Amino acid sequence: MVSQNTNEERMGEGEPSHFRCSDHSDDLLAKLSDAERDVMEGLPIISDAATLLQYGVVKVPVPNLARKLSSSDNDNGDNDNDNADSTSINHAWAKEFSQVTPLNMALEGDGEYAFYRNILDEPDFPFDCILQDTDAIVQHFPIDSQTELRLDDAFCVYYNAATHDTTSGDRHMDPSDVTVNMCLHKTPDAVGSYVLFYGARSLAGRDATQIDKFLVVQEEGYATIHFGDHFHQTISLLRGERTNIVLTYCYKDETRSDVATRTCY
Repeated sequence: MVSQNTNEERMGEGEPSHFRCSDHSDDLLAKLSDAERDVMEGLPIISDAATLLQYGVVKVPVPNLARKLSSSDNDNGDNDNDNADSTSINHAWAKEFSQVTPLNMALEGDGEYAFYRNILDEPDFPFDCILQDTDAIVQHFPIDSQTELRLDDAFCVYYNAATHDTTSGDRHMDPSDVTVNMCLHKTPDAVGSYVLFYGARSLAGRDATQIDKFLVVQEEGYATIHFGDHFHQTISLLRGERTNIVLTYCYKDETRSDVATRTCY
């Protein structure tokens, strides 16, 4: 069900800001396509977790990713990450997964597009802790236990406005039932790179609030979780860098899912 509230309602900690082209320099706006400018103008930019719940998006801190990393990737020079702070751990994973490998070099070509690396088979990444530490998935999505989900795919995306000509993505659905998008690193000077969602979805136990489109801030140290069939797209990064890990989960009970027959783009 969708209630009749609008995006002009009170937004938890206050009214949302709105994207205005006039707030940005011509140099930055030059990185936006005409289509992006048209669709983004005037849209609410939402970072408040309580507000996002109204529209079907869950925002939670990135789970504890403390696991063994090579000493070169650990700023402290040791492999005992259990006592390291979460920011340095997240940055270490972001650094490790954004490195160019022979396979990535072949796939990435001349650097025209954002860096992509599949990490599903990475032996040291703590995939198990994502579901174990993310109670919000059980709380807000139609499952009784994390064991009802299986990890289908996992990849790292690294965006660099200075070196990548294209840092945006087209409107799409994910080939998943639930998607976890974790922002591990974002430079302080970063501008743009919102995720644009179309419409609202109802989470478990609540009605969605009616909205046409909204922008979600990708905030370092936080994950956004949403239904895989919630249409969305990534807006161009205008300045700076951002590294995210995306995990896609499917119901183990295939009768509950239309992922196999879904047209995502």
